[in-house]
Amino acid sequence: MPRATTTASALAALAVLGAVGAAPAAVPAPGAGEAVVTVRTGGDRTGAQSVGPLAGVRLGLFAAAGDAVPVDPGWGVCVSDSAGDCSFTVPDTGPGGANAGRELTVRQLDGGAPAGWFANPVLRTGPGSGSGSVRSPYAFRTPALAAGNTYRSTADFMVSDDYKNLPTASGGVWQDSRNNPPLPARCGLDVALVLDLSASVGGELPFLKAAADRFTDALTGTPSRLAVFSFDQASPATSGAANHPELHPVSTPAGAAEFKSLYADWTLGKGTNWDTALWSVARAAPAYDAVVVLTDGNPTRFADDGQGDGSNTHFRDVENGIFSANSVKAKGSRLIALGVGKGVEGDSGLNLRALSGPTAYTEGGDLTAADYFQTKDFATAGQQLHDLALTHCDNSVTVVKQLVPAGTTGEDTTGAVNAPAGWTFTATGRTPGVGGLPEERTTTDDGTGSVVFQPELGELPSAALDISELQHEGYELVTQGGRNAVCVNLDTGQPVEVADTGSADRPGFALDLPRLAAVSCTVYNRPVAAADLTVDKTWRIDGTTHPEGTQPAGFTATASLTGPSGAAASPQPWGAARTGYRVGDRATVDEQVQLADPACRLTDRRITALNGAPVDLPLGSALALDSAHTRAEVTNTVECDHRTPSPSPSPSPAAPTPPGGGHLAATGGGGAAALLPAAGAAVLAGLALLAVRARLVRRRRDGD
Repeated sequence: MPRATTTASALAALAVLGAVGAAPAAVPAPGAGEAVVTVRTGGDRTGAQSVGPLAGVRLGLFAAAGDAVPVDPGWGVCVSDSAGDCSFTVPDTGPGGANAGRELTVRQLDGGAPAGWFANPVLRTGPGSGSGSVRSPYAFRTPALAAGNTYRSTADFMVSDDYKNLPTASGGVWQDSRNNPPLPARCGLDVALVLDLSASVGGELPFLKAAADRFTDALTGTPSRLAVFSFDQASPATSGAANHPELHPVSTPAGAAEFKSLYADWTLGKGTNWDTALWSVARAAPAYDAVVVLTDGNPTRFADDGQGDGSNTHFRDVENGIFSANSVKAKGSRLIALGVGKGVEGDSGLNLRALSGPTAYTEGGDLTAADYFQTKDFATAGQQLHDLALTHCDNSVTVVKQLVPAGTTGEDTTGAVNAPAGWTFTATGRTPGVGGLPEERTTTDDGTGSVVFQPELGELPSAALDISELQHEGYELVTQGGRNAVCVNLDTGQPVEVADTGSADRPGFALDLPRLAAVSCTVYNRPVAAADLTVDKTWRIDGTTHPEGTQPAGFTATASLTGPSGAAASPQPWGAARTGYRVGDRATVDEQVQLADPACRLTDRRITALNGAPVDLPLGSALALDSAHTRAEVTNTVECDHRTPSPSPSPSPAAPTPPGGGHLAATGGGGAAALLPAAGAAVLAGLALLAVRARLVRRRRDGD
């Protein structure tokens, strides 16, 4: 008796296995009069040339390839176990038996894919150029069956490397495709572009790059990041186009330009290897929301060592691409296959379907629901990618926070970079009926420096919104054109008018969001760089230089500085730093001078050095604090007249004491005003008499 189940019990078993997966079981050994046909089923690629098992695949043995039902509802049906083995035990294969010498066809049953997977009953074979396409049923004829034998798909049938004569040459592992994960319903995506650099692209290479540019430009201004991979018969392509699996933020035009430069100089190679291209993506560390494959032809190579003939498409080339695509989708990435040009038109859609999913894009259809596209040229592909990129950005305002280097001033944003995590924005609506607001969002460490708000407008034609940020301590807003933000409509590329709102600690802006529009706004902040100012003092008295503190007694001066924060001038010790300024501030340097010696006068005072470099600036100048530390030097020039005065014939009457106590004084901003002490004339007269007497004494002594 053959080891078979009744139809009812077999169907019940299939239902259970399809729901929970088959238990592991060894491939059965054939009993008396029996032959075993076993097929290996595969799911996700696990290595460059290895594939993991897929449980729950239901296969049937058919007398003829076109038969609707298996040869037997019991032994003619199998379900793969957790080891990926789907085995048929065929009875009556001994000499004279009903099935002796019989050749049967293995085919997947309708609905025979496990939950979360779909079958590919037909694949496209033929020249890789796309001409001469053949719709080849995915079915395999067994050898003539004989009792006592086990026929394996990986050794005895199905598997083949006769690429010259057998377009249906298979790797011996039955393929099914994972269902395509949905595209996240949000504005801002992490996407990997996979670009075909096979020789067949030819003169279309600039247009291939332009399509990638168009996609990049569409995502610019949103919280999106991109990676890029190349392939020909290998990945990276043999032409030297390096893969860039790391995610590059394209939330700003500068970020987008940097990303586009990664592939701008790529050149063509040869061959088409979907398998190794997608395996490169699957092995990459980032988890992508979507993986977009732009290809102009069917695969002609597989595996990391470029197996295949390089000219024609066989089952084996496509199977291996499917296994790698499954590994990509296993990470949650939606795989979008975009075939461009004649090389992937018509029946080539069967292979694009097997990579991605069963839904083809139709003109005017839902871009987000489409698994694969077949388009006539790269310009059309670029437009489709552009539209796909913005599909989930309807009714959105993206806010990109950029930080400007501390050394800049005014509205200069040179060198601005995306903000790290921790910058919080709040959006509120001023139009009645707008839903989903107020809402608060904070930047993350994804490198885009951005947040996105998507209010619910319903049928409203537009919504008036207020968006504000919580200012960080130590930072200040950098306006653009006097406005707190600069905004653009991503659909039209036109500027969006904004009005300033809020306060210094919570600056904001107001704008009108048109229904279905995608708007991107950039807000700049600059770290407040602390600055200080030190003023040193030097005296030049009768040609001799004296640093402050070493000058003779009676020569004093007190510095004064304006600021910080707009404060009026106040005294400041020489050589001591005044803190509290910001880089970019200005401070005025002045002084008050007192000279006790009436024979001395202040002839000049200037700012003579700035940060160690000689300058010649008038005292009272406003110095620009362009760095964290500024040091100025003030030099006072003093001349003293100590010549012996000529004697007067008679003393002059005492003059009244002048205001100021009888000292020589020089005050900030004016010239030196010399005031003689009270009764100064009498003193001078007395000194003159003493000098005369001294000369008389010397003459008498010399005459003796």
